Amino acid sequence: MKGIVFLPEMNTISGTRKLDRGLIEAKDGRDLDLVLASAGTIQVLPKEALRPFGAARKAVEVALLFKGTRFFGGYLVDEALAADVHASLAKIKEDFEKAKLRLSANLSGYIDDRCKEVPEWEDLIRGSAPSVEDINQGINFTWIKTPIDLSDPEVEEVLQGDPLAIRIAREMAQIASSWLQRGTNSKGLPGLPVLSQLKSKAKALSFIDGRLSGVVSALDSVIQEANALRGTPAQAGAVLVVRGVLQAMTSPATILQVGYDGDIAGLGLPEMDEPVVPEVPEAVAQEPESFSDSELDDDAVVEPQRRPAPAPAPVVPVSQWAF
Repeated sequence: MKGIVFLPEMNTISGTRKLDRGLIEAKDGRDLDLVLASAGTIQVLPKEALRPFGAARKAVEVALLFKGTRFFGGYLVDEALAADVHASLAKIKEDFEKAKLRLSANLSGYIDDRCKEVPEWEDLIRGSAPSVEDINQGINFTWIKTPIDLSDPEVEEVLQGDPLAIRIAREMAQIASSWLQRGTNSKGLPGLPVLSQLKSKAKALSFIDGRLSGVVSALDSVIQEANALRGTPAQAGAVLVVRGVLQAMTSPATILQVGYDGDIAGLGLPEMDEPVVPEVPEAVAQEPESFSDSELDDDAVVEPQRRPAPAPAPVVPVSQWAF
């Protein structure tokens, strides 16, 4: 089992500078809160100017985890997919370098604007601001690739205490948990794109453990069946099953069990193709609403029907009470 380990390295600047303790304690009438970024630091450059670098850092992690898994400070991917991952990183680096050039070209303007916002702190801002040379030397992004043979006895020995399959299952569980915690307001089949993401990750890493191939088969069946029911009366049932699968996938152990079984039968979920009929009190029973496919997009949240409050009991005077 051969793979490639990517080791990315990204250096950026924060746009903040540590504040001299003497200034913190000084009482010269200036409002220190105007320039404080956090306790003991000042904001020299606007956060908006540095946002592309934070986005690039996140994009690198997403690209490497989409088809890989964390591996001793780097990211392990299948040797066959290394070229695709390299191309994704190259695109991120291209955007990264463009953002770096924009920052260098507009640096003086950013500093001037910051000084205009808090003119009483101009001396501190200009004295702490980075130079173009600081940016050229301090902001960079690169990576190295190194091959690895997972069947090497030394590698196997290192991984005995924390097998890769369990690590991958934990990462997949985190993806499912993050989506469930975040919630959704879209319509249709919420969670289906997340299942597709989990399927892609399992497929890319199936060379590590055969159970991941079983996860691919199981999720592929769910995705195909859910898509086939889109816009039909049984779509509500598909929504419940998709969400149920994602809830089950928050457990790494369940993920590996699904992979072992090759299907989701063991999860105890209902069949998708049975329409879900909401419970309605007999006194107010009515025909259920129908929705066209155009009204139901992915990731919808349908507000529950509120039951009407029961009518208050009639008030009986005390004089008429029966004992």
